[in-house]
Amino acid sequence: MKRTIFVTLALLLGLALAQPQFGGTLRVGMQTDPVGLDPHLSNATATRNMLENTYDTLVMHDETLAIVPGLAESWEASDDLLQWTFHLREARWHDGEAVTADDVAFSIMRIKDPEVASPRSGNFAVVETVEAIDDRTVVFTLSQPFTPLLSFLAQSLNVIVPRHVVEANGDLQNVTIGSGPFRFVEYLPQTRLVLERFDDYWGVDADGRALPYLDGITFTFYPDPTARTTAIATGDVDWIEYVPAVDVLSLDADPNVEVVGGLAANFRSVQFNTTIPPFDDHRVRQAFAYAIDKQAVVDLALFGTGGVVARGTTVPAGNFYAVESTPYDTRDVEKARALLAEAGLADGFEFDFYITSTYDFLRDPAEIIQSNLADIGVTATIRMEDWSIFLPNYIAGDFVVLVSGSSGQTDPDAFLYTPFHSESANNFGKFSDARVDELLEAGRQEPDPEVRRELYVEAQERILELSPHVFLFHSAQYSAHRPRVQGYVHFPNTSYLGFRTTWLAN
Repeated sequence: MKRTIFVTLALLLGLALAQPQFGGTLRVGMQTDPVGLDPHLSNATATRNMLENTYDTLVMHDETLAIVPGLAESWEASDDLLQWTFHLREARWHDGEAVTADDVAFSIMRIKDPEVASPRSGNFAVVETVEAIDDRTVVFTLSQPFTPLLSFLAQSLNVIVPRHVVEANGDLQNVTIGSGPFRFVEYLPQTRLVLERFDDYWGVDADGRALPYLDGITFTFYPDPTARTTAIATGDVDWIEYVPAVDVLSLDADPNVEVVGGLAANFRSVQFNTTIPPFDDHRVRQAFAYAIDKQAVVDLALFGTGGVVARGTTVPAGNFYAVESTPYDTRDVEKARALLAEAGLADGFEFDFYITSTYDFLRDPAEIIQSNLADIGVTATIRMEDWSIFLPNYIAGDFVVLVSGSSGQTDPDAFLYTPFHSESANNFGKFSDARVDELLEAGRQEPDPEVRRELYVEAQERILELSPHVFLFHSAQYSAHRPRVQGYVHFPNTSYLGFRTTWLAN
């Protein structure tokens, strides 16, 4: 009988402890500072991950990447898919003002505005008008059907912002007022960014309790990955992002740390400025693709735990829209040399190889690639800079060859149109091909997934032929947290929306 009572009490205690608890500040170890605080002006993952819980999007992705309500609690489209009507929930800005349909219309048109120069202006290129019908109804009118619309509305930097705040301040670089579960407190560059609970947030949990559970979040910056790993191992922080590949197994073996994550929606690649000789010749780019040992990059630079070799393009293997192999799956030094000879470069050449020092998964492959290229007579001179300098140069196209990538994609349009269409604001290498443009434009309008897949497969085959990138790998992204961190949900698009349901056990 005592044994039964003991087990029953233990179960009851376990159930009690499993109930979310309110209070406490989550201490988060981040890789780097945000690159700007105006979400519409930034393209940085760090900015997204620190601000996506201060602002809201019209619709959201859940942890399965399904589209779910955000500020819009419901929506419908016309039969021709040219008109989309969204019905807003009651919500408030952090300054107490009501969120209105006019704020939604203003936000989307602000992203589109060429004078604002948002890096995601192309996300809404086919949106002709956004009209507030009343305070809680907004209508989008499109020039053509646009299959990725909901996915782009859920992108965590395409947030809805308060019109009155933007108009009073010019932009949002120095003032952060959203409608999300946490309100902005302070940002001290290279030190910390602090958020606190917003008591009037609209979200509730499954039992109807007001979210969030946390009193706040303090993001502390650890650009040194070893320092970040040490901070979670010693308990100086509760949660860290970007567990270095070299530390995944050791942290996973630590009973005081839980490692969460896996393969994420992203791509990492060698990228060429295709307007600069000799990289304006696709044969030179193909030579690089044959020369680089992608498996060695994954095994040596990522320690076998940090990702998988790219067997296609930007779209990860296993995705419905992916191609599963490329001509470059097997390293072929002789083929690479022959292509250089065809291009008139049999004696090789030198080039500036631009690398960021901030992210280990972008930094550590550089020397392996440098060595691979030496085998075909090409000298890569590595130039390394912090992400805060690297990213603006990358966006401006101020590079010859670099290693970078992108993350958070949930629609093939984001994987393909965004980096490769000639008119995309994010085509930083200035790649241009009429057939690729035609296929990607058709893919945007096609509602049938099977037909859409055919278009994207052909586009990827053409992209592989012209090789504006050498597709290296798809990263595995891991976070790690202390045992008291509960309720955190990992999102495969590398979003940190899981902080909305995170709580701290006493």
